[in-house]
Amino acid sequence: MTARTTGHFDQLYAGNVDPWNTRESWYEQRKRAIVAAILPRQRCTTIFEPGCGSGELTLHLAERCQRMMASDFCEEAVRITRDKTAHLPHVEVRRQALPEQWPVPPHDAPEFELIVFSELCYYFDAPQMAEMATLAAGSLAQGGHLLACHWKKEFDDRLLATRPMHQLIDAHARLKRQACYEDEDILIDLWRKT
Repeated sequence: MTARTTGHFDQLYAGNVDPWNTRESWYEQRKRAIVAAILPRQRCTTIFEPGCGSGELTLHLAERCQRMMASDFCEEAVRITRDKTAHLPHVEVRRQALPEQWPVPPHDAPEFELIVFSELCYYFDAPQMAEMATLAAGSLAQGGHLLACHWKKEFDDRLLATRPMHQLIDAHARLKRQACYEDEDILIDLWRKT
């Protein structure tokens, strides 16, 4: 993430604790329901959600695991998510800039059974996105899953369109696509580490 992007997100959160209305918007509610339905397991040991934002999806994912790690590069987003999950001792929220500070198992984190890229990857260019796919594959337990869900429509600060970013993940040799959901608004893909 660039300094420009950091300042942009700091401004967004300074004016609103939920800049994208993730709690109330129908798009976000629907997305959480589709994500919940597409996951292959009812429960996981460990989940990682980089780019957790204001933590609405984090709360839902936390119900499905024994240990959850969420992160964001924006200090205010981290504070909001920590407040929302303070009653959940199995949830850890970190401030991390990606891809530079990706948690590498076994030193910084356990291997993950599930990694979720939700509304995150727009802010990476193609080489960074390929690196994110490699980091995710390296951090997944054998047979673990990577899920990516992104809005398809254009907006100003997007660096990559949704389909090309998912194709960069799809190109990784150790990730095999298991499921896909798509409509006019959203693309959700699920890969399994082979």
